Amino acid sequence: MMAKYKTVYQSREIISARESGPGEWTEYDAVITIKDGGKNPVTIDMTFDSIPPFAIELPKTHTIRAENLTQAFVKVVKFLKRYGFEFK
Repeated sequence: MMAKYKTVYQSREIISARESGPGEWTEYDAVITIKDGGKNPVTIDMTFDSIPPFAIELPKTHTIRAENLTQAFVKVVKFLKRYGFEFK
């Protein structure tokens, strides 16, 4: 039987990123959840919430799991960089 962990913090945020070249902006609506235990207690559920950038197909949804909040945002930066965007 798997242990159920309680949510100790949850927040809805907007993650904005700017394209490296032409400079188009894009946004993801994000729900940050922190649980009181587990291997990766921090989750960021991202949903694309912007006009699609020209010539780049961004995923509609993306989930990041991490051990802590800092590690989670490092993963957000790497995810956006993969598509040519910089976290702002």
